[in-house]
Amino acid sequence: MMFFQFGRLGTSLIFLSLSFNANNTMIKAFLTSIFLLLLICSSKLQADQHFQNFHKYTTEHGIANNTILSIFQDSVGRIWIGCLEGLSLYDGSKFISFKNSDSLASNTIVFIDQINTNQLLLGTNKGNYIFSITEKTFTKILLPENENSPATALFRIKKKTFICSLKGIYEYNTQTHSGQKVHERPISCKQLSPDNKILLGTNNNGIWEANLKVDKLELSQFFATLTNESIKAIRFQRDGTPVILSEKGLWLGSKDRAKHVISGTFSSLDISPQDELLLGTHGQFIQQVYHKNEKFALKDYIGQDNKIFNDYFDAHINVLFKDHSGVIWIGTTRAGLDRIDRKKITYNKYKNKSQPHNPEAGYINALTQSEDGKIWVGTSGKGLYLLNKEKKELVPVKILNQNMDTLYIEALLQNKNNLYIGTRYHGIIVAKYPPRNFNQIRLSGQIYSSKAGLEKMDYIYSLKHFNNQLYISSAKGTFKYDFKTKHTEIIDSRPSINIKMDSLNNKWIVSDDMSLFFNQTQIKLETEVSDILLSKNQGIWVPTSKGLAFIENENKTPVFYNPPQKVIEFTSIKEDQQGNLWLGSRMGIYQFKPESKIFSTYQITGGAKANSFNHGKILQTSQDEFYWGSNDGLVSIRPFPGEYLPPAAFEVERDSLKNPAVFQVNNYSFNHQDDNSIAYRFSHPDSVWHLIAQNNAILDFSDLKKGSYTINISAVNADGLFNKSYQTINFDIENSNKSGLNWWLLLIVSLTGTIIIFFKRKQTPNPIEESESCSLIETPEDKIYNEWMCDDFMQKAIKIIEENLSNTSFGVSELYLSMQMSKSNFYRKLKTITDLSPNELIRFIRLQKSTQMLITPNLSVNEIAYEVGFNTPSYFTRCFKQQYGIAPSEYKEHYDSIYAIAE
Repeated sequence: MMFFQFGRLGTSLIFLSLSFNANNTMIKAFLTSIFLLLLICSSKLQADQHFQNFHKYTTEHGIANNTILSIFQDSVGRIWIGCLEGLSLYDGSKFISFKNSDSLASNTIVFIDQINTNQLLLGTNKGNYIFSITEKTFTKILLPENENSPATALFRIKKKTFICSLKGIYEYNTQTHSGQKVHERPISCKQLSPDNKILLGTNNNGIWEANLKVDKLELSQFFATLTNESIKAIRFQRDGTPVILSEKGLWLGSKDRAKHVISGTFSSLDISPQDELLLGTHGQFIQQVYHKNEKFALKDYIGQDNKIFNDYFDAHINVLFKDHSGVIWIGTTRAGLDRIDRKKITYNKYKNKSQPHNPEAGYINALTQSEDGKIWVGTSGKGLYLLNKEKKELVPVKILNQNMDTLYIEALLQNKNNLYIGTRYHGIIVAKYPPRNFNQIRLSGQIYSSKAGLEKMDYIYSLKHFNNQLYISSAKGTFKYDFKTKHTEIIDSRPSINIKMDSLNNKWIVSDDMSLFFNQTQIKLETEVSDILLSKNQGIWVPTSKGLAFIENENKTPVFYNPPQKVIEFTSIKEDQQGNLWLGSRMGIYQFKPESKIFSTYQITGGAKANSFNHGKILQTSQDEFYWGSNDGLVSIRPFPGEYLPPAAFEVERDSLKNPAVFQVNNYSFNHQDDNSIAYRFSHPDSVWHLIAQNNAILDFSDLKKGSYTINISAVNADGLFNKSYQTINFDIENSNKSGLNWWLLLIVSLTGTIIIFFKRKQTPNPIEESESCSLIETPEDKIYNEWMCDDFMQKAIKIIEENLSNTSFGVSELYLSMQMSKSNFYRKLKTITDLSPNELIRFIRLQKSTQMLITPNLSVNEIAYEVGFNTPSYFTRCFKQQYGIAPSEYKEHYDSIYAIAE
């Protein structure tokens, strides 16, 4: 009804505005603004909320100037930025700027496109230039009659290249860097249609399609209704609908016609990955076109109070640009470059209805879903709420006659028509409610037992339901309450905050000092524990203040996982139907894929407070939807099966001819750049992908022995998606000093061993002593190992590696986290002592231990490979050959023959 009244009022205002004198422009403008506002209000204002990430870049980050005039992404994936004072490049991790060149008459770059893999076309206010990417040089394009109008478009037809400007169209000669005029029509923009038509927007005469007939360029009119329009941009929605921005506003195309849907003057146009129409403005930030009931209106795409919009000049948008990964780049006037990444997984946020402006009301402590699907919510100091999904709000439910501000709910559990409420100061309250009328909920009693030790006013941390039993974690211990018999018994006197029971009825308890216990035996994690997950695929996942820990069983050393170059305090965990882990943290929501060990990050609007999720407060509903309790209300998401981001873009650069086995790999997938990874594998059936958790990496295979090799290199984006295609690279190693040296070392070791055995046999003909002496020969690797063990740092690192020797998933991140050091500090310290990388150190220790096992007759090579942590015997054999210059089977045969002689 309210919407209908708004519509009637808006119609009245239109007729009222028409009745005024035409010269009274101020009043007319005012009434028109009111009408537009009411039109927007009559539409659905709240679009789907997407998880999003914001970044702002200015001259402080290396951009040439804070006035951004053009943005372009090349075929490799690099982002090029045209500024008021030069050209800037974003290579995925940093900005590099090129300006003040003698060969560049103007640094004001208003247009960028790509001629070929090594050349960019730059349009400036003093002519057009070719920029060589490899040589970093500028070459001016010569046009007839010294026409210096900046380029506005670039297109190719049948190997012919055409450059457009407001002065006409020129055929470009790549050899002479010159252009010959072939058409007088002024071109303002270009776009390729879904059916590969080349559409050219003009400065005063609509849109034209370009074709080449008998080597002659011909233009034919497109959209007759736009004949007299000045076109700024052309785009296409997913369904193929043309979207056109002109000087008069926004148009939508249909067959051969275009309909004017939004009036106004806008600077730029683009379409988001979610098919949202976005308009850059000259003072109103980014506006999104909204459509409902055949009406079109505008609303803010991103709230104007967002942290990246903190300047008056942020509101002045010069250019919008969507890159290959779906990120929206925003070029502003005098406020730098912004980047907005809105991921497809959407969320809903729910706040307290009665006190929406009170921050304490949003602090969520407890969540549960009843059998009839209701979501009950417990808050800190604001009592009990029921979620209303339709209205997206929390409805207060009063169960006590006293002020609800005194009710601190820490845990909730529903069983049949009883709601069990664990509180901070009132113990466990039991409330009954009719199945279909929560308004009639009433207090029915409390659960306590003086005999068992559960007090009436106990501090309750969690309530869990296992096998028709209620498990209670409290400040007085852990208790079990039988729903049928009403009997309470204590199962652990240690104060606890969480409990999980596995299929064998083992108890995993988190104590109040946030330590983890297995059947009353403490699991040594040396960090605070928040929650527990008994995985479907065996093993225990534990969110801690130092990352996500995996415990294979109670006797194994935990392995820690974190996003690259971060240590995250995780607070809660659940597992979805695909086996992915969803984690709450103090810094947002994370997804973790156990197979690839890759994290994905998700941020919601509202800053740090909204992204701070409390200990263990996450609910997974029967529909596999997740609800998260935050410090600023309730958040729900529904994970989508399958993937939704394009694969990562990357580039591999070969090293000089002097070292053909070294590669520089750059990952240009811009979604949450810090979380991207590089992967490589050797091209044979037994090979597995090796993940390097960083965007840009140097892969050095020069230590391989002499031979020919084939490797595959791929990129992984922030959501754990491998590139569908990978680069296959062949290289040869003609000489291997390491391999030759290892052969000599092995020969020396063998000769030394034979001499010692010979003299030992002369002195004491005891075959047992002789065989033991063989194992006591100190090889060069033994000597290095023993020297390392004299250093405290190395001794600790080696001990950690040896404790995880058979753990195939143990890697660099687990090592430096176990050392309680940052990755950079650990790497720097290790380099000063050994000149090895962390990966090389782990491999060295694994192989060093394998040599000791290989002289043991009762172990096979395959068994030893798995014992020392290699995924496959074939990979173990290859690594062993690299380090010792001989196959492990040959090494074993050599010592077996010595044993045979000794016997």
